[in-house]
Amino acid sequence: MRSCHACRIVVSFVCTAFVAGAVMVQAADPDPLQDFCVADLSPSAPRLNGFPCKDRANVTSKDFLFTGFCTPGNVSVTGTNAYPSFGTVLQYPALNTLGITHVRLDFGIGGVVPPHTHPFASETLFVVQGSIYTGFISFDGVLYAETLQQGDIYIFPKGTLHFQINVGTGPAISFNSLNSQAPGFLVAANQLLLSNIPAAVLESSLGISKATDLNLLEASVPPFWG
Repeated sequence: MRSCHACRIVVSFVCTAFVAGAVMVQAADPDPLQDFCVADLSPSAPRLNGFPCKDRANVTSKDFLFTGFCTPGNVSVTGTNAYPSFGTVLQYPALNTLGITHVRLDFGIGGVVPPHTHPFASETLFVVQGSIYTGFISFDGVLYAETLQQGDIYIFPKGTLHFQINVGTGPAISFNSLNSQAPGFLVAANQLLLSNIPAAVLESSLGISKATDLNLLEASVPPFWG
């Protein structure tokens, strides 16, 4: 009897582990139920966890083409000398339900993409041009960072705080991909300083003793990245 009881325990444990493992390996977005679903972005189309599909009779090969990364971004307008050009479902409707977002990052000399997170996606960065120092902070507070050159790839695990800075002597470009069509984009400085957290909380948390110091920090946050 003990042997049978032990077997039941082992089988129960294996089944539980299998189910848990199956849940853990799911993609960031659920699997689609069809080969494609070009988004219908018309204002009258209903919204429910994504976008409805464009009528397949009206879909052409042009729907799957995106040319939005052909033109460099204007790095002078962001306040950090770097500019993100997005290829989300809003700009590229063919991505709808496919669990993908693309971003082109342009950097002037010394350009920075501020520390930020994507709560719903992991991200890869591919250096097209230049030299970029980039990294992420793990959930246990460790910084993992490298200086990347043309052709290098780096990955940022889902939900981790990460950043980029151009450390080369000329412009830099990267091509980034995220495994969700709605990855989220939370800039650390904006979340902390521009979200109406009570001043007393921030002053104590940051070790700031004067309200004028907090006002100076808030005023220095580049508004573009909000």
